[in-house]
Amino acid sequence: MSRLIVHLDMDSYFASVEQQAQPSLRGRPIGVTGRPTERSIITAFSREAKRYGFHAGTPVWEAQKRCPNLVLVPGHPERYIDTTKLFLEILKEYTAQLEVYSIDEVFMDVTQEAERRGGAVAMAREIQRRFGEALGPCITATLGIASGKVFAKLIGKRFKPNGVGVLRDEDLPELLRRTPVGDICGIGPRIEKRLGQLGIRTLRDLGETPELLLRREFGVYGLFLRSVGQGYDPTPLVPYTDVPPPKSVGHSKSLPPELRDMPVALLVLHDLCEQVAGRMRKLGYVGRTVHCGFRAGSIGPHAAKQITLAVPSDDGDVIYEACQAILAAIPSHPSEVSNVAVSVGNLVERDRLPDLLFEEDRRRDRLNGAVDRIRTRYGSQAIRRGSSLLVKPLAPHVGGFLPETWEF
Repeated sequence: MSRLIVHLDMDSYFASVEQQAQPSLRGRPIGVTGRPTERSIITAFSREAKRYGFHAGTPVWEAQKRCPNLVLVPGHPERYIDTTKLFLEILKEYTAQLEVYSIDEVFMDVTQEAERRGGAVAMAREIQRRFGEALGPCITATLGIASGKVFAKLIGKRFKPNGVGVLRDEDLPELLRRTPVGDICGIGPRIEKRLGQLGIRTLRDLGETPELLLRREFGVYGLFLRSVGQGYDPTPLVPYTDVPPPKSVGHSKSLPPELRDMPVALLVLHDLCEQVAGRMRKLGYVGRTVHCGFRAGSIGPHAAKQITLAVPSDDGDVIYEACQAILAAIPSHPSEVSNVAVSVGNLVERDRLPDLLFEEDRRRDRLNGAVDRIRTRYGSQAIRRGSSLLVKPLAPHVGGFLPETWEF
C-alpha cells in the first residue's frame, strides 16, 4: 500500500451534536432543520430517525408522515463549527497532512505516522476514544482506511456508525468486481446513467473500458474514472494549510411563501449583498464580476446574469446596485420568486490595490469597517439596514460545508 489515507466522517453529525447538547433529545428520532415548517427540508437525522429510511433533504411533511413522533430541532451552525474546531485540534496531533473536506468530513494522510501509532487501525481506534472523551458519548466518527481518498471514503461508509473499515490490497479485486459505479463519490446519477448506457455497471467494468472511449465520453475526467476502476486513486490530498484562495464569494436563500413577492424578495437580496460584502472584507478581497439570479415561482426556471463593475468593490450597496441592473436586463419579471442568489467573482486581494482616491469612498470604507466590528462583537443582527427591518431575519443556513470566513 503506497499511501495510507484515512477518511473520517462524523456520524449523524448535526443531530448528534444536538443530542449531546440537549440530553432530552437522546434516544429519540430527531430531524435538524433551518425552518421547522412543512415547506422546509430536514438537513440531518439522528440514528434513531434513520431507521425509518430517511436521508438528508427529506421534506418535513414527508418525514412527519412516516414518523409521527419525529422531533424537529432548529439547527445551530455555530455549535457545529465549534465542535468541528475541537475535533480538528485533536486530529492535528496525528498528522499535518489534513484535508478538511467539509464540516464533518476529513481526509488524513498517515503514511508516515501510522507505524509510530501501532498501525492505522490502532490510530483510528485511538482517535475514536479521544473524540468520546472530548466531545461526549453522543458524537462519534467512522473511519475508512485505504490507499486513496475515493476508496477510504467508500470502505468507511460500509462500517457506519462508529466503525473502522480497512481496504487491504488483497481485497481490492473483489471490491472492484462487486461495487456499482454509483457507490463512488463523484459519480452522480447522471454520470452513472451514461456509464450504464455504455454497459459499465461495476468498477471492474470501468477499469476494463478502453481509455479512448472514456476520454471521448467524459474528457479528462474519463481518465480519473478508469484509474478508479483499476483500483488506483490519483487524487492528491490537499492539506488545510495549502487551500487555494476563493474564486468567488456568494450567498443564496430559499424564501418562505410570505417573502416571495418580488419587492420583499429584493429586501432579502439586499441583505444577501451586505453579507457577501462583509465576507469579502473579512477575507481581504474586492471583486469585479457580480452574478445575480432568482427562481421564478415555487418550481419555475432559474434566471441569472452577470455584470462587470468598472472598479472592484467590497461594498454591499455597490453590489446591490449591480444586482438591480442585472435584474432589469433579465426579460422575465415574475411576481413571485422562491430563491434569490448573488455572488461576486474575479476577486483581487485588496492590499494590492491603491488607496481610495475620493473622500466619499474613504468615508464609506470606514463605515463598513465600523459595521463589521459591531457585528463581529455583538452578532450579525446587531446592526441592520432600516429597510431590512421590514423582513423577519431568516433562519441561518444549516449545511455541510464550512463558511468561507471560518479559520482554524
